[in-house]
Amino acid sequence: MKYRIHLFIVLASLISQTLQSQNYDFEQIPQWVKTIEIPEKIPIPKNEVMSGFYTTLMDYQINLEENAVFNHEVRNIISFSGITNASQISISFDTSYQKLKIHHLFIWRKGNKTDRTKDLSFEIMKNELKLEQGIYTGQVILYDILNDIRKDDLIDFAYTIVGNNPIFDDEKYLFIPLETINPIDLVSLRVLYPKEKDYSYRCSGCDSLISDMEVDGYRQIEIQYKNVKAIKLEDNIPSWTMPYKYFELSSLKSWKDVNVWAQKVFALKEQPVLDDVFKEIFTGKETKEEKINKIINYVQDEIRYMGIESGIGSIKPHSPEQVVKQRFGDCKDKSLLLVTLLKKIGVTEAYPALVNVSMKHEIEKLGLSNEIFNHCIVTFKYNDTSYWVDPTIPLQGGDFKDLSNVDFGKVLVIGMPSDSLQNMSPKQTEAFTEIVDEYTINSFTEPAQLRVTSKRNGFEADNRRALIEYFSSGKLLEQTLNEFKLLFPSVNQTSELEVNDDMVKNIISLTYNFEINGLWQDGDKGTNKSAKGLWVFKYEPLMLYQDFNVSSCEDRQYDYKVIYPMNLDYRVIFHLPKTVMIDDSYQLYDNEAFYYEENVEQLSSNSFQIHYKYRTKTDYIKAGDYKKMCEQKNAISKKLPTVIYFPK
Repeated sequence: MKYRIHLFIVLASLISQTLQSQNYDFEQIPQWVKTIEIPEKIPIPKNEVMSGFYTTLMDYQINLEENAVFNHEVRNIISFSGITNASQISISFDTSYQKLKIHHLFIWRKGNKTDRTKDLSFEIMKNELKLEQGIYTGQVILYDILNDIRKDDLIDFAYTIVGNNPIFDDEKYLFIPLETINPIDLVSLRVLYPKEKDYSYRCSGCDSLISDMEVDGYRQIEIQYKNVKAIKLEDNIPSWTMPYKYFELSSLKSWKDVNVWAQKVFALKEQPVLDDVFKEIFTGKETKEEKINKIINYVQDEIRYMGIESGIGSIKPHSPEQVVKQRFGDCKDKSLLLVTLLKKIGVTEAYPALVNVSMKHEIEKLGLSNEIFNHCIVTFKYNDTSYWVDPTIPLQGGDFKDLSNVDFGKVLVIGMPSDSLQNMSPKQTEAFTEIVDEYTINSFTEPAQLRVTSKRNGFEADNRRALIEYFSSGKLLEQTLNEFKLLFPSVNQTSELEVNDDMVKNIISLTYNFEINGLWQDGDKGTNKSAKGLWVFKYEPLMLYQDFNVSSCEDRQYDYKVIYPMNLDYRVIFHLPKTVMIDDSYQLYDNEAFYYEENVEQLSSNSFQIHYKYRTKTDYIKAGDYKKMCEQKNAISKKLPTVIYFPK
């Protein structure tokens, strides 16, 4: 949805198409482009460079009046591994509204320039990496592997992409990162537009680099960013964190203007006839609330998620009648259909809502634009209460009043013009998971029995239900079996997976039964002298290890992403072959990020349980608080394994 202006390495398998010459032409560099000289090589240590090459020149020049983006990139190969990585070039664009102009390919070797432009032999490939998600984009990739590339070569490649999606009504938006995971000798950015245009722009963290002047009736914005250091990334950075300097520009002045544009995009030329839908899903005896539930279920479950998003279709929804006829649609198609059906039964305050699933509450970091949204949901008001529905989630349990929803933060509700984005306020974002692992161990040498029962509600139930629908209960049983095989030498299932699904309350319960061999270790056969004369059983709560494992607790530059919401109640019960005496114990950690409780207690003369409770309170930990939280998690992790000893 933004200008696509990067040259990148293909990292996935692509489907080759027949070469079509009309997709691109060889042309001279446009006259409006300003020549930017390649900077002199600056020695950069190899340990600062990823993939064996880095960018010497990253030259972006954009003519907004002509909807043209000029890209000039010079790659510097500093190691033999970089030859393979740097010699693959590719360009992605949408042939429905964009044209590609190839300007030159030069190879600089020992100071000499060789023109290899005529050697370019592109394969045109389908850029359909979202097909597994049910999305067809219609984009293509031009791809070529260059011949005779050597260490210390410079690969000098330039092209222009012309065209902008007409759905945006000639509004302008640029978002251009100026830093990458590799160093860059020079980032040069130049933007031209008629001087009478009143566009807003800024450079995040780099406004001092901006030069703004009038040239021949045009406004010219330039940035020269030299000796750009590589970004130092960390693990688990929240998706809304942008750890780089970036330039952005927008022609829009208010969110109200964006809303007016969105209303035109979602407007229906005429009221669709959807009587057949109501004949299919209604009996004629439903209350209004029952009708709302049936409409939501119909759109979520009966209209499969799939989108043809080429050109205008990437933004404009198809008509509800077409979506019903073809029985599929993407998020915007399903949202418009749901809103239309709700209005037809008298729910007049129903609206599509645009969100950004990555930026969430920080979406305004991207600037004011109609191009920054990547998902569509629905909000409607019933009896003066607002509700939210994601029509792309299938098999959701519960009534519309308590449907589980992701909190996408700030949203644009189409049809409710406002000078600001609205805060999403879903009724239900919490979910719980209750799991009980019960071990019945009658002998130190015979197999033990393990019964696992789980109960989930809310989003946890929705997700588990979808997994069973997609993978089958048999596959889910196999996955769980393999997880226990990581703990024990021999595990076998003793029954099929039992599934009890209460769609009304949105609670799904699963029961597994396993037989475990080799649970106890004979201390006399091991190397640990302290275990001589003992039976030893070491238990590890694998369920908790995804959240609790020993980590290096260092100061962070960026916030730390947390799985949220998470609400786990986990009990492990042991019925042992002999009488046991357990010292009851209790530990509690309660901080800004999470709540953790662990309680060990005796149940009978030969039984005890460990009861864990873990709940996250936020979706991220502030960088300054991370070290403290990490140290607390390490303290928990080190105490998780439980070792049980019995004299032989």
